[in-house]
Amino acid sequence: MDPADFLKTADLLKTQSEQAHFRTSAGRSYYAAFLYFREYFKRLGLKKTKQPSKDAHAFVIQCLQFSKVDECVKAAQYLRDLQQVREDADYHLNREFSQSEAEDAFLKAKKVLSIYEEDMNTEKEKVFCNNAIAFAKLKDWM
Repeated sequence: MDPADFLKTADLLKTQSEQAHFRTSAGRSYYAAFLYFREYFKRLGLKKTKQPSKDAHAFVIQCLQFSKVDECVKAAQYLRDLQQVREDADYHLNREFSQSEAEDAFLKAKKVLSIYEEDMNTEKEKVFCNNAIAFAKLKDWM
């Protein structure tokens, strides 16, 4: 399955009328972006080998952040923002979660995937890989 397909579900859910739909849409938007990068990393040979399920989200975000490639650093910020929205949607049930918040999460996830796909090239990918692998080893993730 292509993780970006979760955006189709997020798009459908954000147009509904109930809190559960908006909140689930935000979650699917985050996971579309997170899983896209996790799978992309695997294709590049960048895989968290030590305790793979522990800190998996931090692994993806921080490898992007510390890669020193502008597109990756931007992607890390988008993922952090999306993760916060997802956590708000999932854990702060005592406050209203709006359709516009679901829409914003969807648009942010869509944007981060398109920016990354359009602006990355082979040279930037090589720099990303080298820096991200060095960082992951420093963090004892590989």
